[in-house]
Amino acid sequence: MTFMLLEHSPRPLKLRGNKITAATVIPLSKERLAACDYVGTKSGLTMKLINCGGYISAAPEAKDAFYLSDVTPATLDEAASGAQDGEVFVPIHGTWRIHRLQAAGIKPLHWPDSLDSYWITVSFVQNHLVRGCGWLRQTGTTGEMILVNGELDYGRPLTITAMKTLRKATVECECRDFALVEVNSIST
Repeated sequence: MTFMLLEHSPRPLKLRGNKITAATVIPLSKERLAACDYVGTKSGLTMKLINCGGYISAAPEAKDAFYLSDVTPATLDEAASGAQDGEVFVPIHGTWRIHRLQAAGIKPLHWPDSLDSYWITVSFVQNHLVRGCGWLRQTGTTGEMILVNGELDYGRPLTITAMKTLRKATVECECRDFALVEVNSIST
């Protein structure tokens, strides 16, 4: 399944004779994240996810964001040391369309300020239909959105809902103004 590379070690580490890259990832679905080959949707960089799982103890100000996004430690192969933080990686086999969007006029419905400037795993809803999943990084009333294999109806309001609840409450915001920045397509 798809993941965003949150951060990684710029230099590979040697472990039992193999070179690996320690990383932190935000999976679109933690349960479906599998050890296999992945390709970067912008760079085309191919790497292997060797292992993922464990627990990251976040700073108090990041605790809610890390919980909502299932931020996960990962072991990647040596090739990952050349990757860019923030890039989306998809399994090497399949067809993928990644939309990067710019959002303005974001109105919090129930979106704690503590989530500002963190990538949150979300679903995008229009007319009560889920139009796709991805990530949102909100800063005040603006933000960046990444949509994976979905389609949005431009000009219609968009409700963005976190994939998990926070203290038994739905975390969501509304966006009325968003624009496409770029689309990356991968088909293998």
